[in-house]
Amino acid sequence: MAAILIGPVSQSMQRDDIGHREYTINWRVRTTTFLDGPAAILASWPLPAVGSAYSLDNDYDPWAFCTPELNIAPSPDVQEGDPFQDWMVTQKWSTNQSWRCNTAPVENPLLEPFQLSGDFHHEQKEATVDRFGDSLVHPNFQPITGPQVETKTSYPTISITFNSATLPLSTYVLLINKVNDAPLWGLPARAIRFADARWERLVYGSCFYYFKTTYTFECNIDTFDPICPASGTVAKRFGGDPTNPKDFIPVQINGENVEIMLNEQGEDVKDWRDQYKPRKQIAPQGNLLLLGIPTELL
Repeated sequence: MAAILIGPVSQSMQRDDIGHREYTINWRVRTTTFLDGPAAILASWPLPAVGSAYSLDNDYDPWAFCTPELNIAPSPDVQEGDPFQDWMVTQKWSTNQSWRCNTAPVENPLLEPFQLSGDFHHEQKEATVDRFGDSLVHPNFQPITGPQVETKTSYPTISITFNSATLPLSTYVLLINKVNDAPLWGLPARAIRFADARWERLVYGSCFYYFKTTYTFECNIDTFDPICPASGTVAKRFGGDPTNPKDFIPVQINGENVEIMLNEQGEDVKDWRDQYKPRKQIAPQGNLLLLGIPTELL
């Protein structure tokens, strides 16, 4: 069982209204027996592979690649009903390519590669520090709050779609809204948040069910740990123990409790620039690779 290339029969090219070029070549292929058909030609493929650049004799276009589109039919000179071994195989090359890497044929959906896409998630957040890292305060050192310090925050999102034989529900319900506990995709720990998961059940072949799942991740190069400037209406008394809540006393002016800035020890600061501004790890973290996602985005 084999297929032999006899040679090209014709070639043509057309260009669409936005400039994409499409080349078509009709090949004559001969099988070694009358019993062979299109599947036998595919099994012993004698023609250019999917993804190869268009090239025939002196004709060459390095930006037009062989598409998976294919037609295999009896040679036009074959009379209907007669046994035959000659076939006409039509291939196309195009500068307009699909999303799929078609070097592998469409067969088992579980072997399909990851589909990657991206976007941005936008939200309004109230800032606590300016671009220099200084606290946002009024001249009286009270925090600036409200719409005037709300800023638009945009998180790059990454969506990963894949097929699986079973629904990975028990895995992703444990990791949803968690951030990465280790560097991933060139970003540091706690800079990627598992934000969403969508799935659907599909069927292939004779009642072969499988699941198509899409994970969405949000990215923040500054990490998802917010800056929380320290302030309060109580401060550590002189000589007090910073680990003992009883050593913190109300701060009063004219007999009224007031909110003040605090340093790392919980003491009233003498210079507002000394205010303690820690990043708080609020979001839980986990090993996002347990989701079965790729380690690199290629």
